[in-house]
Amino acid sequence: MSTKPHYERAFFKLIYTPAIFEFTSRLFRFVGRGIYTTIARAVAWSYAVTQHGVREIVRKNLQLLATSPMGARDAVEVFTTFGATIADYVAVGNMDRSAAAAWCAESLGEEYLAEARQSGRGAILATGHFGFFEYGALLLGHMGYPVTIVTLSEHTPQLTEWRANFRQRWGAETIEIGADAFSSLRVVQALGEGRFAAMLADRPAGGPMELIDLPNGRIAFSASPALLAYLADCPVIPVAVTRRPDGFYRIVSKPGIWPRRLGADRDTSVKQATRQIAEALFEEIELAPHQWYQFVPVGIEP
Repeated sequence: MSTKPHYERAFFKLIYTPAIFEFTSRLFRFVGRGIYTTIARAVAWSYAVTQHGVREIVRKNLQLLATSPMGARDAVEVFTTFGATIADYVAVGNMDRSAAAAWCAESLGEEYLAEARQSGRGAILATGHFGFFEYGALLLGHMGYPVTIVTLSEHTPQLTEWRANFRQRWGAETIEIGADAFSSLRVVQALGEGRFAAMLADRPAGGPMELIDLPNGRIAFSASPALLAYLADCPVIPVAVTRRPDGFYRIVSKPGIWPRRLGADRDTSVKQATRQIAEALFEEIELAPHQWYQFVPVGIEP
């Protein structure tokens, strides 16, 4: 069984390109959401059943969330659900913002967002490779919140640029973060200007991290959201966006976590805040495990 990462596989490199995204954008405008989603699910299913190594990685990641056995069918469901999510990602970039926002059927915890805005300091929106996380940026922008997406580089510079331009269609800025301190300072500056910075936290990608226990194992969880919030003296709001069986979306915003208000030194405060962020996010992830899109190994051996 091949252990090659999914992003190094030929099929991934073929379909995950700006040209394919542009083609699928035109396809969506021609066929509509229903047929388009069916096609996307079929492509994802084909990938899942032929890429045995990646499918097994997904199954093992799912097993971290549950003590009952997770099988190949569970892993395949992650792929097909991800296909539907990618379809909707393309769709919302080709729709009027109000029409796209109407896909949200439930919005819980808006009061925590309002509290952060009233503080005038902005907020970190910590989410995971879970559900339709980029849809949250569209929704918050529609609600009047200035949103910045903090992201790692894609596997090609062209795709990084394409996705940044695509996000601008719904008013979201992009900060490409790397190992240099300057990119982190840009995030702190955006927070100081009252912006809401959305970050993925369930995989550290080389940054500071904290080990988090799950029902059947543990993972490395990014401490960057808590650290940046400490530096900017702002809250971290854990946010999850999940797809409902009826195709509409549910967004949940959790109470804000202020690392500087935990009453300890910086390292201890960041550590405590990171654990609180992880607990809040995994409350939602464990409710919909097949929407946890982890295609690389995340489990930490004891």
